[in-house]
Amino acid sequence: MKVAFLSQSDLNLYLFRLSWMKALIREGLQVYAICPKGDYTNRLKKEGVGVIHYNIKKNSFNPLNEVKTIYELYKIFKKENFDILQSFILKPNIYGAIAGRLADIPIIINTVTGLGYVYTVNSSKARLLKLLSKVLYKLSFKIARKVIFQNSDDFNDLNGLLDKNKALIMKGTGVDITYFSHKNVDLGRIKAIKDELKIENDKLVITMIARLYWSKGIKEFVEAANMLHKKHRNLVFLIIGWIDKGNPDAITEGFIKKATNEFVKFIGKREDIREILYVTDIYVLPSYREGMPRTVLEAMAMEKPIVTTDAPGCREAVENGVNGFLIPIKNSKALAEAIEKLILNKDLRKKMGRASREKVVKEFSDEVIVHKVLQLYEDILRDCKMLK
Repeated sequence: MKVAFLSQSDLNLYLFRLSWMKALIREGLQVYAICPKGDYTNRLKKEGVGVIHYNIKKNSFNPLNEVKTIYELYKIFKKENFDILQSFILKPNIYGAIAGRLADIPIIINTVTGLGYVYTVNSSKARLLKLLSKVLYKLSFKIARKVIFQNSDDFNDLNGLLDKNKALIMKGTGVDITYFSHKNVDLGRIKAIKDELKIENDKLVITMIARLYWSKGIKEFVEAANMLHKKHRNLVFLIIGWIDKGNPDAITEGFIKKATNEFVKFIGKREDIREILYVTDIYVLPSYREGMPRTVLEAMAMEKPIVTTDAPGCREAVENGVNGFLIPIKNSKALAEAIEKLILNKDLRKKMGRASREKVVKEFSDEVIVHKVLQLYEDILRDCKMLK
């Protein structure tokens, strides 16, 4: 049996879906990643995943480009004769469903991993795109046999577009709790990171990891950092991520240049996230909206207290007052106040950090999520009478 995972980047599939693909391979299925060519293609192949490339322009709204993408996917699907297609993110969900139906793929699964910046921005363009996305999602959901949501808010926002019997809420993508553990860090990297970033041993490290979009709360994080620095001189604020050029939500190089100083450090894209989290004391994500924030879950696995927003996706990961604090979106003052509670109380940091780890192990580990994925496939195949 052949299964295709469709996304708009190989990075997305490697970072967020690899455990799913490997589990299906262990069950004897042939699994393919269908994605544009990128830096993670060879890594996917080394894990036993077949890779087929296609072209997609993430930020394009040119009808000709979109039709070309759908036709290219149709040709791939027709040639490969897949039994199951699971897609992720807006365009792959919609285009994959259309092309998959035309190519007679028996089982199509849409996976809504978040609703994007059009649900956080109140501009005329965003409202138009939001309306268009709903029209197209309604078509996609009609074709799909199952629609997976990563949080209840996204489901509630879109539930009028689909048959409720098709919907499944599956929180998170799974975190490797063995890899993301204090016990398994590369201690040599810890010293190297501190030396590289000039982090002295008496400093408290407050970290944010995200694509550099305004809707991730970058501006609020920097504003909170400046507020806190006036009262606490022992703080270092790290921002890890990269600018997605061409995305209308992307922050500017000028903002980074202006915001960077001796205590606020933009350090770009990193491969050593586990070790960065090890040196972190408080993890922060002031996002306006998420599907399920992977970086928050990884920080929780590393026993970090969390400060995030009472927003879709984010509130699913944090129990306010237990493993962190939830604050209103777009509120730098509330963000600074929540961080300060943790700055001033080391015991609270440790207590919340332990609660974070416990919550991830119980609710968001690879083992928990992969079990749900395998159960989903088994149920769908049974319903389709494809099990031998």
